[in-house]
Amino acid sequence: MNTNMNDILKLVSPKEALNRGNLFENYFWPYKYVANLKPSNEREDLMQKIQQFGFAAHELNLYLDLHPDDKQAVGLYNQYSETANKYLNEYEQKYGCIELDSNEKYPWMWINSPWPWEKL
Repeated sequence: MNTNMNDILKLVSPKEALNRGNLFENYFWPYKYVANLKPSNEREDLMQKIQQFGFAAHELNLYLDLHPDDKQAVGLYNQYSETANKYLNEYEQKYGCIELDSNEKYPWMWINSPWPWEKL
């Protein structure tokens, strides 16, 4: 039997998935709190896009552990991963590295960036 994820699961957008903590509509139980993240500048917007698409790709990766032959899920996983990497590269070009394996050389630019608790 060859089924794809649309026969089993309904997916929400990466933005909604990050806000509620789950990509899969059929496996979502409402939490007490659902986030409504709203970036206040371009830097926060890029970071949120990285998180949205990275989270959606990770959720699909977990699904693919159990359904490795679902070609539609593989395609969507690749699309979300590529989109997350595109936003990651854009962020790092504008604001410096955010991952340990970035190609940034010493002196590290990230030490000069605002820390998460500092208002941008």
